[in-house]
Amino acid sequence: MHPWLRERVTHGGEAAVPSPVWLAIDLLFPVWLFGPELFCGTLAASALATWRVVRRRDHLLTSKTARGLAIGAAVISFSGALVLAVLMLPSPFALLTPSMCQTTTFDEALSPNGRYKATVAEVDCGAISGFNRQVMLTRRPFSWAPMSIFYFNEHPALHLSWNGRTLTVSGDRSLKSMRRQPPDPIIWGGVLVRYSELKE
Repeated sequence: MHPWLRERVTHGGEAAVPSPVWLAIDLLFPVWLFGPELFCGTLAASALATWRVVRRRDHLLTSKTARGLAIGAAVISFSGALVLAVLMLPSPFALLTPSMCQTTTFDEALSPNGRYKATVAEVDCGAISGFNRQVMLTRRPFSWAPMSIFYFNEHPALHLSWNGRTLTVSGDRSLKSMRRQPPDPIIWGGVLVRYSELKE
């Protein structure tokens, strides 16, 4: 769906996408955002249910083939849930980073529909990495899963403003000065993000 959405908004803006489609994106986006966690939970639930069947196999399963299949399914679903859980664990450095870094918020703006929040924040990790200023988007109420849209190693002045579903980030750095020029627009969930140079 993302290529279709990009083509529509690139040529016609957010008005080129029907309102029911935007609403569907808003509602389904958390499912995509937390897809691995949901899949892991589903595997864990199926493993638990299958193990309950295996424990009562003498009463519920009449043939050896059915018992073997139930045990195999339980082992596979439990193993899959365990592997996914291990892969999703944060690295030890990621666990230490919040305690070592200081975050300062400069600007916040809530989308008109109340589903998304944009933040300009600066993270100072001391001698490890120095300062970096970021524009982050969060799908409310999932404040623990922000997405960094823009990342600057310096201290540009940034201002946020919403117009419908379009978030405009105004900054004092030119697009040509950026190491990687962002696409126009950036699409994240039901939000379009555009960068605009501040006019003096």
